[in-house]
Amino acid sequence: MQFASKIGSIWQRLPYLLFGLFSEYGYSILRPTLWLLGVWAFGFAAFWGYLSGCCVPAPDGVIERPMGAAMGLSVSNLFPLFGFGRLYFGAEFMQSLPAVLKTLSGLQTVVSLPLLFFLGLGLRQRFRLR
Repeated sequence: MQFASKIGSIWQRLPYLLFGLFSEYGYSILRPTLWLLGVWAFGFAAFWGYLSGCCVPAPDGVIERPMGAAMGLSVSNLFPLFGFGRLYFGAEFMQSLPAVLKTLSGLQTVVSLPLLFFLGLGLRQRFRLR
């Protein structure tokens, strides 16, 4: 894969380069984990800023623990397969978010799925029986 990332036009090399950047061609466990943590931390900061009401008006509903809610919402966006978002954050809560945070939630979900796959590849490579 590393050699394939060096031949062809930039558009032919781009998927290979991204695969190497995000997961070291399927051999790394650390890289996808760090990328997932970064995506989580960015979402956490954005949701916490909104829910705590420090910079923008707070949401209509009273949030008793904005830090915990922001952590949970960011985690539920990263792991949509488990359904935490529907269980703990109802549809009315998600509808009350501003458009920017709805977009961020969607981006977190879309970005997390390949990263989880790359993490699974790294774990498979690490524990593969030969």
